[in-house]
Amino acid sequence: MKQATLLWLLLLALTTLTTQAATLSAAAGLTGSAVPLVLLAALIKGRVVIDRFMVLQHVDGPWRWIVLGWLLLVLGLIGYAFNLNPT
Repeated sequence: MKQATLLWLLLLALTTLTTQAATLSAAAGLTGSAVPLVLLAALIKGRVVIDRFMVLQHVDGPWRWIVLGWLLLVLGLIGYAFNLNPT
């Protein structure tokens, strides 16, 4: 099996995991409890896409770090938004 197929299956499994975790936590009335798991899975999925599918794992210079920094910034802001207290 090709590496791209295995990575695609990994992305599919992580998507299924996060969907089920969010569904189960919502059904149990624990809104927001799956957020860390979902953000961690999104970080792993983003890293796979950046490194393998965008082929930036061997790129020198700032391009890889700009894309990875953007991913971390977005995930950090989403995590921060879920921790804000509603007023």
